[in-house]
Amino acid sequence: MGKKNKANKLKPEPVAPTAPAPETSAETSAAQEIPISAAPLPLSQLDARALGEFLELCFADRRLLQLCGELRLYSPGYRLESMPPNQVARLLADEARSAKDAEQLLEKAIRESLRNPVLEGKPLTDEHYRDLLELFTGDPLQHLARVAWRALIDEDEKLRSYALSAIDLGVEALDAPAKAKAPPRKPQLPADVQELRKELEEARKSLSRVEKEGESLREQLVAARADNASREKTLGEVRDDLAQVRAELTRASAEVARLTAAGEGRALSEARRLGDENRSLSERLRGAVEERDALRGQLAQAQRAPAPAAPAPAASPEDEALPSAEEASTFLIPIFTREFYDSIQRWDRRMQRAAFDKVSLLARDWRHGSLRAIALEGLPGYYRIRIATDVRLIYRRGEGNTVEILSLIDREDLDRYIRQARTR
Repeated sequence: MGKKNKANKLKPEPVAPTAPAPETSAETSAAQEIPISAAPLPLSQLDARALGEFLELCFADRRLLQLCGELRLYSPGYRLESMPPNQVARLLADEARSAKDAEQLLEKAIRESLRNPVLEGKPLTDEHYRDLLELFTGDPLQHLARVAWRALIDEDEKLRSYALSAIDLGVEALDAPAKAKAPPRKPQLPADVQELRKELEEARKSLSRVEKEGESLREQLVAARADNASREKTLGEVRDDLAQVRAELTRASAEVARLTAAGEGRALSEARRLGDENRSLSERLRGAVEERDALRGQLAQAQRAPAPAAPAPAASPEDEALPSAEEASTFLIPIFTREFYDSIQRWDRRMQRAAFDKVSLLARDWRHGSLRAIALEGLPGYYRIRIATDVRLIYRRGEGNTVEILSLIDREDLDRYIRQARTR
């Protein structure tokens, strides 16, 4: 099929169309004066076969080859110049359906060739389309192509089928010369020539099968490209999800580490508190055992002592005010250090009074239960007693019956005091 002989009119009876005369400069300038329409050209509504036939109506054979050259299309093993025009047009149609740039190039070339659709902007009916398919002037093939363009953009979907009707009518016009031409009489050929002809027919059949396989492979290539694009899109989404999950995992790990550190700190603080309470209870238990043993000794001594021969002389009021020798033996002399006087400056008079009361009680009975004396861990000989809920008094047992009063501090500063005391 080709367009070297185009019909000037479309009639029910096949008439051999004459070859179009070359365009003169006046006709070319007149065609260029017609503005190019901005109407849409929905080539995607046509399948590959119909699109190839539509391109045959729009362009001459040489223009089809030029478009293949602009798109750098080729058929492996064949020259495009030796291929029929319908196969060249089908090659362009397949490329337009698979590549966006090819579709844009073909759309631009079609607009430059056809300029505009027939009766653009005017409402058409079935009767109008039938008249346009039968009556026309100028190039019949391009007229049918403009009718097909007009039908593709018709608002009524039922009328869009006239686009295929116009394309089929144009294909019939292209095939009419070949059908009208009488088949030549076959001369008797030699046997070797007939054998070569048979081989040629078999080669043509093989070529047809190869072309069909090539078309199938092109369709598979288009499907593979679409599948590859879909997989790449899915891979990008999966990468984004993976990055988000990694970020959430990092935040969760940091939160777990923070909670673990906080839990270890609380456990260490609780262990220290329990250790302090254990040491306090141990001190109180030891004091109670010592007091019990002293009372038992006093009871045994009282039981062994003989009855007094005569009543002892009454003690004077001044002697009754003095402590007994046993009480004086347990008395500790408090030694107030400069550090202690510096530390009580930050407390009010009520807290200072409570501190001195505790020091007085400590001097009289260092084992008294209300003192809650607890040894400081890591500082041998250092003790703390409770003054108030959050206030502690630090002291140290000196040589003999002395006790050094060191500092009055906040309970939260106890660990820092211990660290500083170790470095002294």
